[in-house]
Amino acid sequence: MKFKGVLLACSSGALWALSGIMGQILFEEYLVSPEWLVSVRLLSAGVLLTGLTLLQEKGRRKRKKFTPRDFVGLLLFSLIGMLGVQYTYFKAIQYSGAAIATILQFTGPIFIFLFLVANKEKRLNFFEFVLMAATFIGVFFIVMEGGTASLSLSTMGFFMGIASAVTLAFYTIQPRLLLIKYGEMRIAGLGMLIAGLAFQLIHPVWRPDFQMDRYSVGLVISIIIFGTALPFLFQLSSLRFIEASLASVLTVTEPILATILSVLLFNSQFAGMQVVGFGLVLFSVIFLTRLSDKNEQPKEERID
Repeated sequence: MKFKGVLLACSSGALWALSGIMGQILFEEYLVSPEWLVSVRLLSAGVLLTGLTLLQEKGRRKRKKFTPRDFVGLLLFSLIGMLGVQYTYFKAIQYSGAAIATILQFTGPIFIFLFLVANKEKRLNFFEFVLMAATFIGVFFIVMEGGTASLSLSTMGFFMGIASAVTLAFYTIQPRLLLIKYGEMRIAGLGMLIAGLAFQLIHPVWRPDFQMDRYSVGLVISIIIFGTALPFLFQLSSLRFIEASLASVLTVTEPILATILSVLLFNSQFAGMQVVGFGLVLFSVIFLTRLSDKNEQPKEERID
């Protein structure tokens, strides 16, 4: 069963990477705003997953109803986790490109780890402290191109990238009990639907701000299905079989694939120290979350 969780987590990372690349194409070639893309992405994927959930539950005599406390948890997951990680990630892509945005978001497991430490679920030892320090040094190299003369990223690009990491941590940790009680597809679908409806107040889907053609519409549809509905469902489903920390680190396929595709498709060039920074972030987070996985005790929240 663990292999199934690993496969789901890796697949979600690969699909997110493709989503980021497609989003960058829309931003650069069609001048699509992140606000409209997030709006149509969340609402459409939410309708799709919620519809599939209703079809699955059709014929069942009883369907679990949300308690007031669980409904509040669903709202928090939708508006802070789902909407937050979507919006900040695409804004980071707009300002810094898909490769750097995904690397910054990949620091999310650091914030998961810090939460577990603050919640007294684990203790921070010296080796883990060194790995965390290496991660932040890696981010420093990425942002500063290895030097201190000037920032290679805009302030907004860096802020949105780190914000996407924080909201990713929240998205991963907060809904664990909801997933157990109500199921992944139901929670993911309702989370996207609520977030998408809320975002209509910011940018309605019926007000596209770009020239539509078959190529751009195809990219949008691909982002909705393969870059939103499927990877979010895969990532949430993986939590049934593996721990949250391991699920997060296995999405390493996202920054690696996004970086490779950015070089191939956009001729992106990175300074030598930025490459070193990428490596520090990837390897430090991987080792840190593997250590966290060994010490994690979520048995009361596991299904298998």
